[in-house]
Amino acid sequence: MNSLREPSATLSRPGAAATMIDVLEFECQGGRFALPLDCVRRAVMSAQPTPLPGASDVVLGVLSVAGQTVTVLDFARRTGCRPTALDPAQHFLLVELAGFPCAVVTDRILGIGRHDAGARQWPGGAASAAFVDGAVQLDDGLCLVIDPDKFLFDQDKIQLAAALAEIAND
Repeated sequence: MNSLREPSATLSRPGAAATMIDVLEFECQGGRFALPLDCVRRAVMSAQPTPLPGASDVVLGVLSVAGQTVTVLDFARRTGCRPTALDPAQHFLLVELAGFPCAVVTDRILGIGRHDAGARQWPGGAASAAFVDGAVQLDDGLCLVIDPDKFLFDQDKIQLAAALAEIAND
């Protein structure tokens, strides 16, 4: 992984004890996002996944990473952007989402940030999606913090489990 920069911001409410959250910040189709650091395993260069029939439309396919089947997710599509066309310059963030080992497609990894969990905002638009845990205001813009347990919807999880079980039986 490229070197990670220093934390981008520390937000706190005056007079309140800050509950800090460490996140890995990244860009996807011009938007700035973050996932809690405790769900991030590592970052790797992108690769062409094998299609996974029967999975939801946010699933681009699967890869074998160190002998483990990892589901590649189209992060941009889930956040309402145009579907991702994979490019060798992109990165996959290997993460644990709702119990599934996944690879999230990103355009650029920005680094580790530490933010006051209590200072998150809930603006409208994409930030009101069920999988967004809130947003933090940074010096250079807004960063949406993703809830790793809610990024996959219930139907996604059902379809993914069935599709993975199918390929395990082959």
